Amino acid sequence: MALPYAAADKKRSALHRLTLRQMFLIAVVLGLLIPALLITLVGFSAQRDKLTQGLETDQRRLLDIVSLGMQEPLWNLSRQAGSPLLASVMDDARVIAIRVTDTQSNTVFLSALRSERRIGSVAFVQKPVLYRGEEIGQVSIEFDTEHLAIELNSQLKNLILLVLAQLALSGLLIFWLLQSRFFRPMQTLTEQATQLAGLKLDEPFAWSRGDELGRLGNHLEWTRAELKRLIDELRAKTLALESDMARRREVEEALRRSEGKYRELFWSNLDGIVISSLDGQVLDANPAFLNLMCYSLDQLKLQNFWTLVASDSEPVERFNLDNKVMRFGYCDDFEAAYINRLGNPVPVSVKTVAMRDAGGRISAVWRMVRDISERREAEERMQLASKVFENTVEGIMITDPDLRIRSVNRAFSKITGYSEDEVLGKKPSVLSSGRHEQPFYESMWQLLSDAGAWQGEVWNRRKDGEVYPEWLAINAVRGAAGEITHYVAVFSDLSERKAADERIQFLAHFDVLTNLPNRAHMQDRAELAIQNAVRDHHKLALLLLDLDRFKTINESLGHSAGDALLQAATERIKRIFPQTGMLARQGGDEFIMLLPVLAEPAEAAAVAEAVRESFAEAFDAHGHRLTITPSIGISVFPDDGRDFETLVRNADAAMYLAKSSGRNSYKFYTADLNARAREILAIESQLRFALERDEFVLHYQPLVDMLTGRVVGAEALIRWQHPNLGLIGPAGFIQVAEERGFIVQIGNWVIREACRQLAEWLARGLPKMTVSVNLSALQFRQQDLTAVIEDALTEYGLSGDCLDVEVTETVVMEDAEATLAAIKRIKAMGLSLSIDDFGTGYSSLSYLKRFKADKLKIDRSFVRDIPGDSDDAAITRAIINMAKYLNMQVVAEGVETREQWDFLAGEGCDLVQGYLVAKPMPAAEFATRYGETPGVELAELGL
Repeated sequence: MALPYAAADKKRSALHRLTLRQMFLIAVVLGLLIPALLITLVGFSAQRDKLTQGLETDQRRLLDIVSLGMQEPLWNLSRQAGSPLLASVMDDARVIAIRVTDTQSNTVFLSALRSERRIGSVAFVQKPVLYRGEEIGQVSIEFDTEHLAIELNSQLKNLILLVLAQLALSGLLIFWLLQSRFFRPMQTLTEQATQLAGLKLDEPFAWSRGDELGRLGNHLEWTRAELKRLIDELRAKTLALESDMARRREVEEALRRSEGKYRELFWSNLDGIVISSLDGQVLDANPAFLNLMCYSLDQLKLQNFWTLVASDSEPVERFNLDNKVMRFGYCDDFEAAYINRLGNPVPVSVKTVAMRDAGGRISAVWRMVRDISERREAEERMQLASKVFENTVEGIMITDPDLRIRSVNRAFSKITGYSEDEVLGKKPSVLSSGRHEQPFYESMWQLLSDAGAWQGEVWNRRKDGEVYPEWLAINAVRGAAGEITHYVAVFSDLSERKAADERIQFLAHFDVLTNLPNRAHMQDRAELAIQNAVRDHHKLALLLLDLDRFKTINESLGHSAGDALLQAATERIKRIFPQTGMLARQGGDEFIMLLPVLAEPAEAAAVAEAVRESFAEAFDAHGHRLTITPSIGISVFPDDGRDFETLVRNADAAMYLAKSSGRNSYKFYTADLNARAREILAIESQLRFALERDEFVLHYQPLVDMLTGRVVGAEALIRWQHPNLGLIGPAGFIQVAEERGFIVQIGNWVIREACRQLAEWLARGLPKMTVSVNLSALQFRQQDLTAVIEDALTEYGLSGDCLDVEVTETVVMEDAEATLAAIKRIKAMGLSLSIDDFGTGYSSLSYLKRFKADKLKIDRSFVRDIPGDSDDAAITRAIINMAKYLNMQVVAEGVETREQWDFLAGEGCDLVQGYLVAKPMPAAEFATRYGETPGVELAELGL
């Protein structure tokens, strides 16, 4: 029975022999390995189920395709019509054979068989072919499932490799953390504890950690410091006690030796001596003390000593008497103030000695008093001069007649970098920069010798080698006989002032953010280039570049990201731009490029195209991967202008043409652009005040359910009721509003106005419906968008399901993560989301699935030519089917004909809007038309 206990003891002994490092590593390996194995098994099972489900889905889809596609050929017994479908299905490598059987004749109508043989297992599926409710045939398909096993093996290998890599990385990371945060500090603690036990207390224990080990280390340091302090104090007190005892013996011995000479010293001493009893009664005083205090001896004896002491000095006198004289028999020099017979204070230095009787008891006190009035005044003058010398901001250097440095102040060391010890005894030439020739110094010393002073600007060198300018003034100091005893040099550093002057010059001609020339500098260079072009009879070109949608990035990601993007764009352009040209920043996101010599306009076009292509690669700005494009306008001298201002104005007009033509392009100036530029300028200037003047209105276009004809909603479309130009559609001002930064305010007004109008309709008894509002890219990126929507709904007492937010797919795809966060906030309020103009941008089906939109709106460009255009019909049909699978409603825009209605209804479209139903109309007309009967009679539309 003892064996099991012995084995257990042996096992515990083995565990106790393990170090902390080994125990931690065993725990880490077990903690990582077991979860990794479980993750591998679960992941492989999930991948196997996913691949199996995918194969089954593909089998059903192909079977449905063949079954539907064989209806017409089988009914018409047209093998030629059905053969292409079988050939296209056989393109799938997993299909082994297809057989279509005619159930009427019980014969094989069509079949296809892959020539090569398959090794793996085979899956067999079949489905009847129905035509008008009648089974007319049977479709059978054989699938090869060997690829499923191959894919599973590949997935298992990848999963195992990934888990092993994660295990290795995690193990290294955990070992590094344990080594740096535990093992090494524990070793350090052990070594420090050993030093503490051996009383090796000179070196401090440095700990900067804030965890438990750091606090333990700090406690060890506190213990070391306290032990060292106690030992040092004990040692110092022992030495002080020995010293005091020795001095006491010396004083007593000196008193005994000097007793015979007392009277001689007392009467002849130049310092005042006064003897008083312990209670302050004056017993005697020598002539020096009597003269100092303006008393006779008889007058003084009538005074108590403490009446002679100034009130602020009495505490010091009493303290020294009680704590030094009465204890040790004497007191070293200390300063005090006495009051003479005239009532004037007299500063004195006092040394006190106890007088003892025959029994050794202290019976009186002997004070030696020296007048220090002159010394005080001299010290005050010296202190003032020293403070001025040390605290002046100018550097001061004093040399002897041989030009050897005797003293420098703190400002000298601060300016030159040399400490006082490094320059004492050396000559000022240690600071020489080498910029001045010998005649300069000869002229300086000649003037100094003649006039005794010199001042001017000098370049000297600091200790670190930096050359700097200084303003130097040297004066010769002469003695009583007129000889030169010293030279005093006072100097101030001019580096900051010169740097400020250079900075001012830089700011006057260059841009701070990009270090490019600014517009003023560019204008000077351009005017010089124009003069050269006139003289040499050649052309030059001016290119104006503007970054497309920069305001969106700047206002959504912040100005720091915008600045980083501008700097990156500058470097990108500089790499491409010819060295003979000049690049400048005009301001904001606009750059000016000057080509001073131009053989033909095509050269300018080539430069513009090269710059445009350089923007194809995305930019990295503060952790964001950003894609931005340029719009470039080109004007040519002398065809498009003969001065700088005209060339810039015409290039600006050409640049706006490039923007209005789709951006990311360049355009040359043409004469008719001036009219368009003036029109844009007029729109911009009046658009600033359109909101204040309440010139915007909303028109509403009904949204109709195709099955019932019921109006279920309306899209709010903005119009500008211009006082002079009349009603302007969004195409006339929205782009200008986006470019000039007005779109957010306009968009917020649309939200509030749409909510107000819907609340008014509901109050009048109109049936509940949804109003759709369009959001711009910039508005969608605003952090306060949800607050604006929530405030509008709350103000008018509406629930979130009354509002539908429409954004284009381009806006949705620009920044997926930010968009997803914004959509979550919107949908949390109960709003629905519609993807507008679907199919015209760069759609991503994976993103579309993540965004959980409620509606897809088919763009009118696809609806316009259906059903006649087969491509548009196929695209529309695909969008509808895709939306159904994603549980989204489909809205068709721009429906104008009965044929379009019939096609969309047949394909399963849910909602339509367009001129066939109604044009956009004012709110009052909408309420009148759909207030009582919220729908349309399909018969009225010819349906």
